[in-house]
Amino acid sequence: MSRRMTAKVLAATMFGTIDSNALVPIIALYAQSVGADLVQTGVIVGLFSLVHAPANVFFGRIADRIGRKLPLQVGLLWDAVSLFLYSIASTPLLLALVRISHGIGSGFVGPSSMALIADTSTPERKGRSMALYGISLALAVVIGFGIAGPVVARLGYSTLFYILSGGLLVGFLIAVTIREPAQGRPQTMPWRRLLAYAARPRPAAGYASIFSLYFILGAFVTLVPLHLQQELGYGPLAVGLSFTAFAILSLLLHYPAGILADRFGPSTPAGIGLVAVAIAMASIPLVRDLSMLLVLMALFGVGHGFVFPAASTLVSRGADPDQHGVVTGLFYAVLVSGVAVGAPVMAAVASVTTFGGGIWASAWVSLIGLAFLARVLISTETPLVVGSTRLMNGPK
Repeated sequence: MSRRMTAKVLAATMFGTIDSNALVPIIALYAQSVGADLVQTGVIVGLFSLVHAPANVFFGRIADRIGRKLPLQVGLLWDAVSLFLYSIASTPLLLALVRISHGIGSGFVGPSSMALIADTSTPERKGRSMALYGISLALAVVIGFGIAGPVVARLGYSTLFYILSGGLLVGFLIAVTIREPAQGRPQTMPWRRLLAYAARPRPAAGYASIFSLYFILGAFVTLVPLHLQQELGYGPLAVGLSFTAFAILSLLLHYPAGILADRFGPSTPAGIGLVAVAIAMASIPLVRDLSMLLVLMALFGVGHGFVFPAASTLVSRGADPDQHGVVTGLFYAVLVSGVAVGAPVMAAVASVTTFGGGIWASAWVSLIGLAFLARVLISTETPLVVGSTRLMNGPK
């Protein structure tokens, strides 16, 4: 795939994920605005992840059967419709149904876009390719989080939904122009074979690392703002600066981490990233000075920037190119599950201790990923790359 086509895939990916990120800070408030009580609000917030996680695996298999481009287009168009429907969901039940639809549609976008990048990157540059893919996702986080609050405050919820729907339509139009590399005859990976592949030391380390990171990230986005505001007394400006430091460092470190993954193996940057995240989360409750808090938030960004490209390389480097869809679909499902589990579990811990206590406790989850990475280091398994350049780039 040419650089121009790669740029198109990355742009479609970014437009295809801004919407879900933009809804994170406002969906609970919107649910309450249409009449949801506390329990209904929790259900509405969680429905997206509940549907989205298995949808990634299912539609990843579809992408292996029929190609990557069509599922990407379907997902972008489906989500554009879903985002418009948010604006007319006037009751908790209707909003819950829209959340289900949104979760299903988003399940097309992740596996198909990530598989496109995995298909067209050579093994020796897989880390760099996954870093660029991670940068597109990180930009979506920055843009989504950045526009949600100001747009709702000034123009209302419906305007935000229209903007996000329009962005998805832009992504769809970009996806229409993508030329998908020719693939061999599709062979759907049996579930048993998928589980056997995922249990191998390197893929298992990738899945465990991304689960650990996003479990901690769920605690991070849920508890850190509350800790800064309610326990330390900082205002919205300080909270915004802190999250900006995290986002900027994550963006800046993705590509260097990809280079490290290609030169020294992906386990190295993944381990560095998880240690950095753990140190940041264990230390945030211990400091009160804003400058030190900014340093720790930046350290969390360093860890995030290192883990994503390394984990995705661990998962995809040894996979059969014809089955990148289901392998990357499982990656997305594990990622989503990490946030879906981490946020409520650490919130429950914080409810019986303090916000700082929940933040500190989440740091220990990094040991899960580190244990699997240690398994890679002591493993005698030879790194396996299935498929040749001809398979990756299609028949000549």
